[in-house]
Amino acid sequence: MPVQSNNVLDDPILLDGNDSFLGGQVSSTRANLIPDNAYSEGKNIDLDPFGNAVTRRGADLTVGYLVWETTATNWESEGQFWNGLTAPITGCAYFDTGAVEYLVLADGSDSLKISTESGIFSAITGSTLESGATVNFAQLSNRLYYTDGDSALRYIDDSGDNQSISGGRITSIGITEEGEGYTSVPTITFSSGAAVATSVLGYGGKVVSATVGTAGSGYSTTTPPTISFTAAPTGGTTAEGVAKVSQTPSKPKLIVTHTNRLFATSADPDVPDDTIYVGDVLDGESWDLAGNSIRVGGGDGDPIVAMQPWFGFLLLVFKERSIWVVDANPVQEVANWTIKLINNRVGCVAARTVQQVGPDVLFLSRDGVRSIKTIESGAQTDVSQPISTPINDLIGRINQAQISKCCAVYWRNRYLLSVPLDSSVNPDTVFCYHLLAASWTGFWTGWEPRDWLITAFGGKLRVNFGDQRGTFYTWDDYTPDIDTTEANYRDGTIIYESYIKSRAYRFGETWGDKIGYSVQFNLENIHSTAISSNLSYYKDLSGSAQTLASSVSLTADENLIRKGYNLLPKGRFNQLQFKVQADSGRLALHSISASAFGQPIRPER
Repeated sequence: MPVQSNNVLDDPILLDGNDSFLGGQVSSTRANLIPDNAYSEGKNIDLDPFGNAVTRRGADLTVGYLVWETTATNWESEGQFWNGLTAPITGCAYFDTGAVEYLVLADGSDSLKISTESGIFSAITGSTLESGATVNFAQLSNRLYYTDGDSALRYIDDSGDNQSISGGRITSIGITEEGEGYTSVPTITFSSGAAVATSVLGYGGKVVSATVGTAGSGYSTTTPPTISFTAAPTGGTTAEGVAKVSQTPSKPKLIVTHTNRLFATSADPDVPDDTIYVGDVLDGESWDLAGNSIRVGGGDGDPIVAMQPWFGFLLLVFKERSIWVVDANPVQEVANWTIKLINNRVGCVAARTVQQVGPDVLFLSRDGVRSIKTIESGAQTDVSQPISTPINDLIGRINQAQISKCCAVYWRNRYLLSVPLDSSVNPDTVFCYHLLAASWTGFWTGWEPRDWLITAFGGKLRVNFGDQRGTFYTWDDYTPDIDTTEANYRDGTIIYESYIKSRAYRFGETWGDKIGYSVQFNLENIHSTAISSNLSYYKDLSGSAQTLASSVSLTADENLIRKGYNLLPKGRFNQLQFKVQADSGRLALHSISASAFGQPIRPER
């Protein structure tokens, strides 16, 4: 154990420091009030399983993460690889048909682009989009449906081709009078068109249902054709029914797949903004806009912002100022679904920030990142706080005018939230919440995601993002640490700095000043090249750094590197912070151990 006294001076030695950094960044409070295992600021910092603060991994310009090491081709210099992508990328989808896997992107060229694992994109003919629109995707069976808030609903088929959807098809026959006494199957006759349907007889010669054999086309979506059944034998009752015609939502905006159906909202100003349209089971082309639609909130003037499939049949509906849950039980008629209010004081501000995390769901609200679990538990006491409270200072810098562009992904126990800070009109910073540590690791720079995407080409799960610059990145967090090099800590070819700024150490003594004795930084360098690090210190919550040591070489292939410095020449202080920074490569900080001598309290200053 450390020596805590000096036999020459007979002064006690005070100790302080960080044994780990699992508490993450806590920057919304004074640096001298931060918990013992936390720090005040982390730039491009992640946490490893041991609680060490390490530089985040870089992102690759690969699609499908091919094993480029097996070929002599330098993919970063290949013009063909990124030929055709135009900034910005406003929507991403991974489309797996079972036979082939596609990556589908919406970019600034006002059309969709498609690629297989090869990473060579081509335009999808006929997929014209509203200029600059945010594009949303939902897969149902072997079709990838997409919406842009202006055009009609369309889909990409399993051949990678664009297909349009038109209403006016006979989807089903509703039996309004079963009749009785039929001894043979009655014929169904339509008043117009080429549709064909067949009756189904049940007990007592009753028509219990009808099967549509030919849907036809061109029927009015508002005035379906009339139908008639062959007259019943003498003494019987003739069956009656109503034909139902397919419709399509007007200007569909949000779209999700849930319980084998499509759910969509509309950007049409003539459609109430709390309306959800529900497609038929396993049929994205069949919509009954009047019968299969619900209004969430009953015309309260609170528009729907996001929809999130939850566990069971439950569908979470996020509005600007409230959160609801719909029990979309498929055995019930849509009109009979139960709609319940979860909270009428908290809402969601950006659709793409909603992410399911196990049974919980995280999302961005006006006051920060919220959790459905904490909202539900707080409902009993009317008290709950955003989980982003430790970084409220950063949350407060989000550009409210562009907040709808924020987006997030849940990946390997991390909630990665992309936001535009200060005057930025596009997301330019990523906040990382580590769910196992229940802490924020800090802010990441160099990334500008407009949409995140998890892919599984060849069964290899990866997280990717399309950004404002028209680039599609894959986060290289999958390479084992032992196989990484300094190149794994670059975004493409761009190097980035990382640093961690400690909490303010008071050495267990609040009132009196101290004179520093020593500080030791315990680091590691698992790579075969040395890392250059800069060390600074801050006195008494000052915003101005003073150099402790610059261009410190961290030896290659060392699991424990100790760098210790004499603090005696640094003068008196009440509290002391340290910053460890690297211009490039992997910075890995295990702990900080500092010591100081207590000084008498001054009665006046």
